[in-house]
Amino acid sequence: MTDRAATPKCVLVTGSTGAIGEPLCRYLVRRGHAVRGFARRPAPGLDDYVTGDLSDREAVRRAVNGVDTVVHLGAYPNPADFIDVLLQPNVAGLYHVCEAAVEFDVERLVLASSVQVISGHRFHDRPVAVEDGPAPTNHYALTKAWAELAGDMYARVHQLSVISVRIGWLPRNPEEARRLAASATGPDIFLSHGDSDRFLARCVESPNPPRGTSVILHASSRPAGRPRMDLEPARRVIGYVPQDTWPEGLPFAVA
Repeated sequence: MTDRAATPKCVLVTGSTGAIGEPLCRYLVRRGHAVRGFARRPAPGLDDYVTGDLSDREAVRRAVNGVDTVVHLGAYPNPADFIDVLLQPNVAGLYHVCEAAVEFDVERLVLASSVQVISGHRFHDRPVAVEDGPAPTNHYALTKAWAELAGDMYARVHQLSVISVRIGWLPRNPEEARRLAASATGPDIFLSHGDSDRFLARCVESPNPPRGTSVILHASSRPAGRPRMDLEPARRVIGYVPQDTWPEGLPFAVA
C-alpha cells in the first residue's frame, strides 16, 4: 500500500480504544483519512471522538452522523454468558450501529467478525472457505455469525456496502501471544497488528463491494505452516496481501 489513500474518507471506528481499534485509528490518520473514535473513554490521539456505550442508541447515532464509512470493532471480545454479558454490546450494539448507518446514509459498513465463527470446521486437506459456512462453538461466535447475516441483510435491503471480516488470532498482550504459540493451529490463523491495520485500511479504501452488496472475508497473516483460512477472496475483492508471518508484526516482544 502507498503511504496515503487516493480518496480520503470520513471514518468512524467503534472500539477505538481497543487492541485493534486504537492502532487502526493512528494508521488511518497517517493515510489521510478523517477519523472519529467511539468508545467508553476518549480515543488517544484523536480530536474527534464520541464517548458512550454501544447500548446507548443516541450516543451511537451521534457517532455515526456525518461519516461515510463505519468500521465497527466495538464488542465484548471473548466467550461469555449470552444474556448477562454478550447480548447488549454484541447484539443490541450491532443493531444500533446498523440502524444508524441506514439513517445517516453511510456508504460502507465494515463489521468485525471472528475466526471463531468457523472454529468448528475440522478440514485437514484444505483451508476453510467462506462458502463452507459458519460453524461456531460458543455464544460469542454465535453473535458474530449473526452479525454476518445482519450485514448481508442491511446490504440487500438498505443498499449499504458491507464487509464482514473474520479476524484471525490477534494477540492483545504477551500472555495471549504465548497461548497462540503453544496452539497447534495458532501460528496458522495469526493476524499481526500490522496486517490488521493494512487489511482494515483496504476495507475502507477499496471500491469493492458496491452498494447493495455484502461480502465475508478472512483476515490472517501468512500462515506459518498449513493454511487454515482461505485468503483468496480478500486478495480478489479488496487487494489484501499479508506481509507478516508469526511472530512478525507484534507491538511487543514474545518470550
